[in-house]
Amino acid sequence: MPYRYLEHEADIGLEASGASAAEALQAGVQGLLDLMARTATVRPAVETPVEAEGDDLGALYVALLNAVIAERDIAGHLFHDFRLDALERTGDGWRARGTLTGEPIDPARHEIGTEVKAATYAGLRVEERPDGVTLRCVLDL
Repeated sequence: MPYRYLEHEADIGLEASGASAAEALQAGVQGLLDLMARTATVRPAVETPVEAEGDDLGALYVALLNAVIAERDIAGHLFHDFRLDALERTGDGWRARGTLTGEPIDPARHEIGTEVKAATYAGLRVEERPDGVTLRCVLDL
């Protein structure tokens, strides 16, 4: 599995892995979406762009997860999936652009999961290996 949830005293850890930084970021966002709702109950009816920047790969991971949480709150949507459209190094760090697909929240039809307030720098870890990248942070519930 490209992501897994980690035990934490009051919150939950989210660890995502991939053969590249792009794959790990995409897996992390999908792990967040799967925690917030049973994604099989959410139709991919509307596309929502999302962007994030960070000084390094770990900061980008936290910023991207927080951008997704913000879109949920602003649009009142749940999301089915995420596609990372671009990942680039900039002069100041990293930038990611992607697309979320989902629809407005319908409590009668959606199986809503855990309320996630924010991704945090607590427990932030970036492991870059020849065979891939692993990202880890704690989600505030």
